[in-house]
Amino acid sequence: MEVGQNSRSPVISRLHRVLFALGVVVSTYQVRTLGNGIVERFVLQRRDGSAVNGELGARTRAAVLPIALHSEG
Repeated sequence: MEVGQNSRSPVISRLHRVLFALGVVVSTYQVRTLGNGIVERFVLQRRDGSAVNGELGARTRAAVLPIALHSEG
């Protein structure tokens, strides 16, 4: 998953609690600058190491989207 924004305030700090509640962890995280903002790249997986897919994938996207969109405002 990638989140690009026009600020330099990372989204990951606001995502940890939500992801933890879903049973999802960040297995890889990268951030790079892009103009006046940043692009964050996350690789997510279940706590047991398996893939985030199906209903959990949909719930994870639904939880991340409002946080990522709010960070733009």
